[in-house]
Amino acid sequence: MQLGKKISNLEKLACKYNHWIHATRISLAFLITFVVIRYFKLDGASYALITMLIVMGPQPYWGNVSSRAVQRTGGTIIGALSGLVGLYLETYSFSLMLLWSGVLMFIAGYLTLGKHPYMALLIGATLAVVSCAPPNDMESALTRSGYVLAGSILAMLYTSIYPLRAYTDLRIKLSASLGKINELYSAYFSPRIAERPDLEDELKDELDTIIKLRSYIAPASKETKLKPHVFEAVQTLHRNMLATMSLMIDAYWSSRESHLLIESEPALSDLHHLIPQALESLQNKLTLGISNNQISGELRQKTHDLHELVLKSLDGKISETPFYAYVWLSLEMLRQLTELNDQLHSALYPNPHKHLFKNDKPADQK
Repeated sequence: MQLGKKISNLEKLACKYNHWIHATRISLAFLITFVVIRYFKLDGASYALITMLIVMGPQPYWGNVSSRAVQRTGGTIIGALSGLVGLYLETYSFSLMLLWSGVLMFIAGYLTLGKHPYMALLIGATLAVVSCAPPNDMESALTRSGYVLAGSILAMLYTSIYPLRAYTDLRIKLSASLGKINELYSAYFSPRIAERPDLEDELKDELDTIIKLRSYIAPASKETKLKPHVFEAVQTLHRNMLATMSLMIDAYWSSRESHLLIESEPALSDLHHLIPQALESLQNKLTLGISNNQISGELRQKTHDLHELVLKSLDGKISETPFYAYVWLSLEMLRQLTELNDQLHSALYPNPHKHLFKNDKPADQK
């Protein structure tokens, strides 16, 4: 897949209505399978429907689907074999069969909290279905096992039809978040605003949004073969950038004197244009596939200019503490924007950066 390709309108629409798409997929899968079962009069095939719904329940990002395919199939087979062993043990002792089932369910329950919860879930579900077959009726048990396995395979088949991609949704949502940060920055630091805006709730909501993006890291890494730490580093910078902006807001509006002093300094007032420009550039890089990396040079030049401003200010001409705080935070904001731009550029256009991929093997563009 082309990691830096432009995101289409269809992909944006799929991201916006992903819950609707997922619900529609499950509904159609159920109806189609149900009609087939009724048409061919398959006794006991309801186990296939139940298994299919259990497997399709989680959000079907392709990164999750592909990695869980083996877990789902393996869990079904292990659970079916375990159920057959339990039925065989029942021919000798019902207590022995209960002991076997109890041990297997304990293992399955323990594994549901580990790295392979779906395999554990299918082991338990299949064991329950097979073990409830009439005693000594191995044919019925085998039939149930087959239906459970068929339900797992059908679930993977249905979810493979235009699956949602976590990597694409992550780019869209990250771009939207940067757009929201840009909007908040413009609202707080506009020269036309005389009093501090009351947008604290929106800042908190945006922080919650950023934290929720972490759930996309694992499936996005599996889809792209990029190492998870690449996405984690981007998210950390993203979160820190919002925190830095919150501190800048406090310094900017701490007092009327410091506010006027900041506004009167050309090197600082220029930030009102550069930072929104940098955020917009990052949005374009994420969604429009624009590989231009010129903004990094502009950010580094502005950082150099601010360093010179700090040296001049230390002569004792300025005594306002919030002014120094704002200058330092501005330097930190520029550094974070520069790093975020460079990291996104490396992730979206990774050909010269093969070390970012798992096992140093990049995903070839298809």
